[in-house]
Amino acid sequence: MDTDALIKIAKSSLKELIVSNISIHIPNAVKEESVDEGKAKGYPDALLLEKNLQVGKISVDKTKRRISDESITRDLQLIGGEADSLKLFRQGEYDSIVSDDQKFLALVDSLGIPFLTPAALLLHLYRQGILSKEEAHKCMDKLRPLISNEEYFTTMDVLG
Repeated sequence: MDTDALIKIAKSSLKELIVSNISIHIPNAVKEESVDEGKAKGYPDALLLEKNLQVGKISVDKTKRRISDESITRDLQLIGGEADSLKLFRQGEYDSIVSDDQKFLALVDSLGIPFLTPAALLLHLYRQGILSKEEAHKCMDKLRPLISNEEYFTTMDVLG
């Protein structure tokens, strides 16, 4: 999961639901951007994320330094959490990348890497029977101010 997605699920009050039902792994750069920098700037979400890290609901996984990954992230001009999220995924232990940055997702898609957005995570929880349709609608309404209208309405259409 990259910083953008992690902050959006925290700001929308959906973090506990997500981390209780989906295994979330972040690279150290995402921790630095969302927790360390967030705390330095006084963002209350950063403290909540830090608590999840402390109790193991969110895992910080080390990225392995590989020359091929360094070349890719440099050539694609990726930095910080997005670069490390891509590197972490390429280590081969993860199902998908979660982000809400459309430019990054277009790049990830062009590389053939599976991805989800925060709204798609909610749709996944609905399809798994963890959320009822009504609960999924309420969750989407919490997320709505933080996502595009297109993503909101598309997800709501799928939910019915």
